[in-house]
Amino acid sequence: MASHVVEQSKPRATAKSWRSVRGRRIPASRRRRDRRILSDERAPAAPRAEARGPVLAVPAAVTTSMLARSLALTLTLAALGCGGDDAASPDGGGGLDAGNDDFHVDRVGVINLMEGGSFLGVFASITDGPERPVPTVIASDGDCAVYRRPAPSLCEGSCDGVCEDSVCRPWPATRSAGTITITGLRQALAFEPSSFGYAPSPPPPDELFADGATIGVSAAGAAVGGFSVELTGPTQLVAPFQNLTLVDGQPATVTWTAASSGRIQVSLVVGWHGAPWEAMLLCETADDGELIIPGALVSALPRASSGLESHVSNLTRFDRTSVLGPDGVIEVIAGSQTNLYFSHP
Repeated sequence: MASHVVEQSKPRATAKSWRSVRGRRIPASRRRRDRRILSDERAPAAPRAEARGPVLAVPAAVTTSMLARSLALTLTLAALGCGGDDAASPDGGGGLDAGNDDFHVDRVGVINLMEGGSFLGVFASITDGPERPVPTVIASDGDCAVYRRPAPSLCEGSCDGVCEDSVCRPWPATRSAGTITITGLRQALAFEPSSFGYAPSPPPPDELFADGATIGVSAAGAAVGGFSVELTGPTQLVAPFQNLTLVDGQPATVTWTAASSGRIQVSLVVGWHGAPWEAMLLCETADDGELIIPGALVSALPRASSGLESHVSNLTRFDRTSVLGPDGVIEVIAGSQTNLYFSHP
């Protein structure tokens, strides 16, 4: 390496002008020695090694508040002298930063701890990308928004994945954050990773947690870094059976017994349950016992493309947080849930 630096920093013109300034001949051995001295003085100093933590790719949907929380956590770790500790993650990737409690339609992972939930009530999944095509907001009003998933486009040749804007994108691949351990429930629970994703062990009971329970969710870390968050178990949801008939331009009302122990989510989901949902009307509102869905959003909600059995729609009381993974946001949710039914002639 030293000889390489010398060759790069001994231009002939510089040596010649140095001899003319001196005005006398200098032996070759002396010239060679002085050239080495000049090279050493002119060569840039080697950069000092700096301790660097994990670099996470922040998704485009991350909000300013998420970045602020990430920065605050980073500064806190540095102040505590914890920046170089990789013990939380077997691959040395370090722990994941905290995100916010917003809904992320482009999330890459979810840990669901849902009482009264349907098939995916107690469920965990982490992948290297969002479910595609990624939905977008087509209308919003107050606490509610309508999301629509773009129809896949056409790609030239075969595509082992999904075509978006004529670009073939692969299906999201399963990723692991190691064993995910849940504490604060009525019985012990862990999600164990496998080649097909996560599986709960042991099978969870119908009543997961007590009202107001402090629920801890921690991942050991693997390909995705480890993390640890806390949630509060919401009060069990009480609501009447509701089968809504949506009429374009007319508001729709959803009711429940208020408890003020969390937030309320109403999700009316469109599309065959054997494929990614096509559209969704999603509202997240205060736990005050009633939600009126604006008539303009009822009009904006697309109809299903087929009459096949639809995805399940829900009314949920919930607490939610998130962490920022290398591929995007991982949501962690605890809640109490019941099914909603609707038609949209």
